[in-house]
Amino acid sequence: MPHVSNNKLEEEHKEKLYREFLKSLERCFDAEKGLYVLGQFFTRTEREMFAKRFAVIAMLEKKIPASRIASALKMSRVTIDTMFVKHEAGKYEWVIKSALGKKNIWEIIESILTLDGSLPQKVGKGRYTGFNKMIRKDHLRKS
Repeated sequence: MPHVSNNKLEEEHKEKLYREFLKSLERCFDAEKGLYVLGQFFTRTEREMFAKRFAVIAMLEKKIPASRIASALKMSRVTIDTMFVKHEAGKYEWVIKSALGKKNIWEIIESILTLDGSLPQKVGKGRYTGFNKMIRKDHLRKS
């Protein structure tokens, strides 16, 4: 868990520092170097934590039950429930509007929920497609 110093900055300085940090991130993403910057700036644990929280927001937006999110992402139910309350209160509005519009995140979420295609989807026309492929591959290996 990240550690924050007990020595607090003055509110004015903290706000200015926070704004400059965000501007710096915007500049590096505009230059398409964001992955390198994040890789050097955040630890692996911090990147994983942010990525999982991002996935939770996406899953909550798709109305996936908290218990299923917790088991799929291997996160505590308390964290999911806390994020659910914030989601219901509209705290993630900008994350949803600006960051979740791309198709890639939904493909990743679907892959996580179906254990990378080894479990069938819950509903829809192609719900057994991945399962059938898995059975066919297994049958071919045995024959």
